[in-house]
Amino acid sequence: MKIVVLSLEKYASLVDNVEMKLDEADEIAENTEERLSHDDVFRSVRSVIHGK
Repeated sequence: MKIVVLSLEKYASLVDNVEMKLDEADEIAENTEERLSHDDVFRSVRSVIHGK
């Protein structure tokens, strides 16, 4: 097991974008009935990762 110590400011800078995207997703979910399956989401993520 490894442990990393970060300042609160550094940690915040690393997760700010993630928090912002989660907030956006929550807002979209509140305003639409569209839902994606697990397979659809991970297929999209894999295509971004693999550049397809």
